[in-house]
Amino acid sequence: MKPDIFKRIFLLYAVLMLAAIVVVELYITAAVKNNYVDNLRKDLAIQISLMSKGLSFKQADADDLCRELKKDTGARVTLIADDGRVIGDSDKDSAQMDNHLHRTEIEQATLFDIGMTIRRSDTLNYDLLYVARMIRKPDGSGFVRLAVPLREIDRTVHMLRIKIMLVVGIVLLLTWMAAFWQTDHLRRLLHQITEFSRSLSRGEIEKRLFLRNAGEFNEIADNLTSMSSKLKEMMTLSEEEKSRLNVILKSVPDALLIIDVRGAITLSSSSARDFFGDTPMAGVQFIDVVRNHEFSGLVGKVKNTLVPGMTNFRIEFPEEKYISVRVSPLFYKEQELSGFVAIFHDITQIEKLEQVRKDFVANVSHELKTPITAIKGFADTLLEGAVDDKENALRFIQTIKSNSERINSLVDDLMTISKIELGVIKVDKSLIDVTDVFETVTELFQDTAKAKGLFLQASPDPDMLQINADKNRLIQILTNLVDNAIKFTEKGGVTFGTGKDGSREVIFVEDTGTGVMTKYIPRLGERFFRVDPARSRKMGGTGLGLAIVKHLVKAHGWTMQFESTVGKGSRVNIYL
Repeated sequence: MKPDIFKRIFLLYAVLMLAAIVVVELYITAAVKNNYVDNLRKDLAIQISLMSKGLSFKQADADDLCRELKKDTGARVTLIADDGRVIGDSDKDSAQMDNHLHRTEIEQATLFDIGMTIRRSDTLNYDLLYVARMIRKPDGSGFVRLAVPLREIDRTVHMLRIKIMLVVGIVLLLTWMAAFWQTDHLRRLLHQITEFSRSLSRGEIEKRLFLRNAGEFNEIADNLTSMSSKLKEMMTLSEEEKSRLNVILKSVPDALLIIDVRGAITLSSSSARDFFGDTPMAGVQFIDVVRNHEFSGLVGKVKNTLVPGMTNFRIEFPEEKYISVRVSPLFYKEQELSGFVAIFHDITQIEKLEQVRKDFVANVSHELKTPITAIKGFADTLLEGAVDDKENALRFIQTIKSNSERINSLVDDLMTISKIELGVIKVDKSLIDVTDVFETVTELFQDTAKAKGLFLQASPDPDMLQINADKNRLIQILTNLVDNAIKFTEKGGVTFGTGKDGSREVIFVEDTGTGVMTKYIPRLGERFFRVDPARSRKMGGTGLGLAIVKHLVKAHGWTMQFESTVGKGSRVNIYL
């Protein structure tokens, strides 16, 4: 033990005791003072009630009356009219006194019938307690105020503070004496334990430790003595375990669990916490960590066959993941199963890409099948003789034409997305005037908006009239967003422009349309995703407009955020 341990312990005790002195002194003195002031306030309030029975606030000068009342109460008496004018005071000429309507005690009395405050007298150099009460009488209302000095309270509190400090000082001295004795005793015991531990570190494991009058330290001495006899064996086992562990950890690139034959986890790699949560794993049953019956079945199968196995499964906690796991039997001794090694690989991204591929094929097939079926049906109808029916034939041909245009739009949109992803369509950013872009978009959709009875408004920020962007691609972005907004807005209108969101510059498109439910917002921008599929197809949409916008925004190095409230409208923010 270091030679200054006594100083450290004493200083700790001293700091704690001084803190206790401060807390106790502040609490007790404050409590005593508050209690005395509260009782004094109640007494003064009662005195005011008693003396107010014979008072009148109509008289002009009541100084003499106040002086007589002071002789009975011992307190300064002040009579105040309901307009704050002082009509009588026991200590001063009331005619020379200021209006008291805005004094704290008078304002409180006006609101609550009784008011109190403590103010320091600069002349007398001590605090006074002011208690005022509102008196209502048939011939007029006013206030009666009593004031008494708080010198006696201050003297009492000061004496109490001295007594507290004296008592605590005595306690601190006794504590110092006890700490000195106890510290010295602990120093001797810890010195013996330190010397013994140094012997163990030097390899002198045959030594024994015996302590006298050690109390709880006797158990430590027994444990250290027992430890010395087993230290060599444990060191040998530790080296072997460390060697095996290093070999395993070096050969495993992913999350790792080592499970014993009883199903308890004996070792886990740090990456395992990323898979199954940051919880203790050592000694826990693997089924409580990896809550999946497929994994449990695989471990049971490997245990029965002693042959490695693999499986894929999905977990939802701490986050949704798709995992591929390989479980192998672990042998520390030949033909004696010691446990299992489970190696986990995160295949979430692969699964998501596969699902996107499947959804893409299914959606493209579905989007193409409907117009192709319509074209084929009407073409067959024309070939079967409807071509001679001029009225219906024209309608059939128009339907074939619109469905052909729908297929053409779908193919154009798919090619646009593919070109952006492949880098064929490149973003050539330069400093452009947003006013020109907004005028172009407004001209494109002004008639469409008017036809639906909607307003279309461009709102450029005067401080953001120029931005760094590809002009043609920006027009394409705003065209898709404004077109979408007009389609799904029945009343009100659409506003687009530039602005600031905090310190970030933003391009926005806002509408007063039907809005989107919160659960669908994360999916906006997916290919072929529609909140209302039937309505979107009826309006001629391909389901790829927002996907194109998303890719073009990303190509600019920007980010996009959707905000929407059902029944109130939506807003798309593009952060530059």
